[in-house]
Amino acid sequence: MTLMIVILRDESLVRKVVGALVELELFESAVLDGEAIENLAVRTIPVFEDVGRWFGQSLGYNRTILVALRDRAEADAFVGLCRRDGVDLARPETATLLLVPCERYAPPAGEAAP
Repeated sequence: MTLMIVILRDESLVRKVVGALVELELFESAVLDGEAIENLAVRTIPVFEDVGRWFGQSLGYNRTILVALRDRAEADAFVGLCRRDGVDLARPETATLLLVPCERYAPPAGEAAP
């Protein structure tokens, strides 16, 4: 198993990215709303609040998409479909894509899952 994490910075691309996930039937997914760390810093750390005022504060929000993949080929297919639809996930201003190897928990036979 692999956990694919897509931090999508360009929210205008959400429909295209979600469309690619649906096309690949990657339904073991979750979409989280988020905000850039600099937003939180400007609001909570006084020195950053001053810097934010000097340079003009631009609010940075993102969507983080968590996807359980059976194998890496699904990630390659996802990137290909996004590219086909005009979404370049390699561009830092568009997204960050991470693949994390992981195990799926399955209780021993005869035991119920927690």
